[in-house]
Amino acid sequence: MKLVLIAAVAENGVIGTDGEMPWHYPEDLKRFKETTMGHPVIMGRTTYESITGQLGGPLPGRTNIVLSSRESLPIPEEVVHARDIEAALSAAEDALDADKQTVYVAGGATVYEQCLDRADELRITEVPESPDGDTYFPAIGDEWTATEREAGDEVAFVRYERAGD
Repeated sequence: MKLVLIAAVAENGVIGTDGEMPWHYPEDLKRFKETTMGHPVIMGRTTYESITGQLGGPLPGRTNIVLSSRESLPIPEEVVHARDIEAALSAAEDALDADKQTVYVAGGATVYEQCLDRADELRITEVPESPDGDTYFPAIGDEWTATEREAGDEVAFVRYERAGD
């Protein structure tokens, strides 16, 4: 199983404000959909609520795994509720197909922090803004090396791999 953190990150590290992304870049949303389609996606409750607020339901075509320590969540039956990171990773592994062995982590900050040390790869959309925010992506340390960079129309897509891997 390959664990990949996927995020849109502003120049100042912001990934959210008041439970929402403080920007809208269609090319980033399109890339997110293309990249994660058919794969399990782990996310925190606030991220899940933001997604369902925009889409009217969970991410289609993907196993949605919501990480929350709450006893119960008002989520559809097809969405997996995991109370800790181990349960989330186990549910993701159970949901993998033989031809798709990648699990994506889609936020928020607490979930990224819990998964960063376990991640094999980061897929970061660099957002050319520095908005006010209350949620930040964890610092990308020296253990990560940018191995691929693609310029989009307004954003850049960067792949990081562990240095030495």
